[in-house]
Amino acid sequence: SMTAHWRGLARQHGNSTSPLLVGAQGYRKSTFCRILLPPELRFGYTDSIDFKSKQDAERSLGRFFLINIDEFDQISVSQQGFLKHLLQKPVANLRKPYGTAIQEIRRYASFIGTSNQKDLLTDPSGSRRFICIEVTGPINTNVTINYRQLYAQAMTAISQGERYWLDDTDEAILKQSNQEFEQPTPLEQLFLCHFQAAQTEDEGTWMTPMEILSFLQKKTKDRLAINKVAYFGRALRKLGISSRRRNRGTEYHVIINETAFQ
Repeated sequence: SMTAHWRGLARQHGNSTSPLLVGAQGYRKSTFCRILLPPELRFGYTDSIDFKSKQDAERSLGRFFLINIDEFDQISVSQQGFLKHLLQKPVANLRKPYGTAIQEIRRYASFIGTSNQKDLLTDPSGSRRFICIEVTGPINTNVTINYRQLYAQAMTAISQGERYWLDDTDEAILKQSNQEFEQPTPLEQLFLCHFQAAQTEDEGTWMTPMEILSFLQKKTKDRLAINKVAYFGRALRKLGISSRRRNRGTEYHVIINETAFQ
């Protein structure tokens, strides 16, 4: 996919799928990311991107070939929305210093990331943009790589029409495999303490996210953020709770865990 986007084969889409290498410190994850590019293209590699400066971050899309988000788990929740925006942008729209016109810059960059922490995915809308790979030992980076052969194989696959994007089946498999790398939010953990998903039509009850939040407020005697009802609904879908649409809104099929209050 990275090679196909360098060749400009998908001008309407950016390469939004990013591998995340997860493993202990000293496993040479960052070195592996760097040597994915041959020496003559390594000027297009960076492991330094500032999400606080949105214009600089967008400029990186046209400046680099591969961007390594080192210590991926350090990205704040407020920055993750902008990261998703970057991952799917096919071009960067920028204004030159002291200029007035917006200029469209072609995107070349693909993304990869590393982390020492396993529970690094926190987005309640899912993790289909990331391929989490657990590194169980030091990577052998002291090797001679035949870059001509490596990229020739990629170009041959592209020319033969092999798919370089994920379809719905791939994304479903990816979502399943990424579950062990997801970090449940405090609200999700609280929900799982007091509720579980109903497995059959005859058991449990149907409740809206507001009703569930109100129930948790009453039981915990704590003030929960009612203004995050929409966010909570996405979290319930991520947890695999069955839902249905009714006039009063979306309802979720749950069982109240009474043993939590004994």
